[in-house]
Amino acid sequence: MKTYQRERRYLCGRSARTAEYQEIEIYPLPTRDPASRDLDRQHAKAPPFRGKDQANHNAKVARKWFHRLAVSNFSSKDTHTTLTYAAEQRPEDADQAWKDFRNWVRHLREKCRAAGQEKPELLAVMEWQAAGPGKKAVAPHFHVLLHCGLSRDEIEACWHRKGELLGRANADRLQLDKGSLEALANYMMKNPQRKHRYYRSRGIKDPVMPPPRDGRYTRSQVARIATDSAMLHSSEYWARKYPGWELNEASAEYNEYLGWSISLKMRRRPPPKKKVRR
Repeated sequence: MKTYQRERRYLCGRSARTAEYQEIEIYPLPTRDPASRDLDRQHAKAPPFRGKDQANHNAKVARKWFHRLAVSNFSSKDTHTTLTYAAEQRPEDADQAWKDFRNWVRHLREKCRAAGQEKPELLAVMEWQAAGPGKKAVAPHFHVLLHCGLSRDEIEACWHRKGELLGRANADRLQLDKGSLEALANYMMKNPQRKHRYYRSRGIKDPVMPPPRDGRYTRSQVARIATDSAMLHSSEYWARKYPGWELNEASAEYNEYLGWSISLKMRRRPPPKKKVRR
């Protein structure tokens, strides 16, 4: 079937100008030619996503988006905070655990307000798994990406229920690898237990998404890049395509229905160092 190629960019930062990391998806879409739409419908096959395959696909998409949110909103000045329960404070169910979590967020906001600081912003995931066939029991706990002006001690002290500590809280500074939080984001999303997978505070911003560009790449060009490993992973090639950026990672995937697609992860190239005149 006829297709056209779309380039979609995700600039992960508070603004397009300050973003230090971006992801680029180059993928085919069905043709927009009205004369061929009916023919395409007759021969089109639904994507083979059913049951477990659909769940795996949805989880993959959610992990990608969670990672983009993480890089867009957090820096090395922020923390990865882990909230755990003491055995005697363990909640009865997920609803109680999320109630404890929301109380912790409320305590943070009250302390920030009292100190004249901005409201905390966060992304959070709860992990909790009962033992079962092929499954290891996981005690309830939360992983939180937190942007907050409080000290680490103040953040940790907010994990209580009516003044009684719920367990251990540990706030560590975030470590960025090549402008990305991908490893930590994937770790946080490995076994999320929530209807919508993760909690997101209101101030969390989506990555900047410039209008997509159609036709910058042809189908044959994408196929040639995808099947040529040296070209696909060439830092020099992608630096020419996207001036000011350097390649972190490139991958390609083939779909029987539409063809090849390419995914790029790039970080902004640091400005050249100025020579000091002696």
